[in-house]
Amino acid sequence: MKHFRASLVFLSAILLTGCASTFYSKISTINQLPEVLNNKTYTILEHAEQAKEPEYLHASEEVKTRLKELGFEEIDQSKAALKVSMQLISIPGNTHVSSIFGSGSYLITPSGMVIPMGGFWTSRYYPGFINTPYRFSPRSRFQYRLSSPFYSPFPFGNHLHPFYAADLNVRQYVDHGIEIVISDRSSGKVLYSVLAKSTQNDTEIAPYIELLIESALRDFPSKTGESRIEIQLEK
Repeated sequence: MKHFRASLVFLSAILLTGCASTFYSKISTINQLPEVLNNKTYTILEHAEQAKEPEYLHASEEVKTRLKELGFEEIDQSKAALKVSMQLISIPGNTHVSSIFGSGSYLITPSGMVIPMGGFWTSRYYPGFINTPYRFSPRSRFQYRLSSPFYSPFPFGNHLHPFYAADLNVRQYVDHGIEIVISDRSSGKVLYSVLAKSTQNDTEIAPYIELLIESALRDFPSKTGESRIEIQLEK
């Protein structure tokens, strides 16, 4: 009976642990605020290209709510001492491919270049796939034609290779972020700038907007430098 109770407690702990997850973000801060900021009135300076996007409008309202909690007040532009600007950022990151033959990661640059990052892409057979007809070396391709029962001179014939019959699991990671900048309205000098970024395997930024804003302004005002924020989530 004691062993049964102990097992039950252990299983309960596992289930409770599975109900929570963690949101990680990297924070980059530039702090040039005066020691005492007497006038915290501000106006929002909209991003010209993003101002009409639903995600941006959502983020704008969330930032205003958070700034109000920090003691800032939004007023007419002509009377505000500060101006606040922000932008949402989504940049394609690494792509991870896994199959029964192994896994690998690669990065696609904006120009379309594919850069191997690790896994079977960077094996001793690099550049090329392991045990597939697509090896870039002419000698390797010739040897493959002589030795492989899967080779075919026709393009569709290469798909007889077990590599192509295997299920490929492809994950595209995206770096989502938000940048918030507080400047002096009259001089334009940047007083505070914070960038919060998080890598996710979801191409949409909408589910992470509130978490990114919370990460960016959680320790306001932060010192100049790099930091990391962890937010515990309940499923």
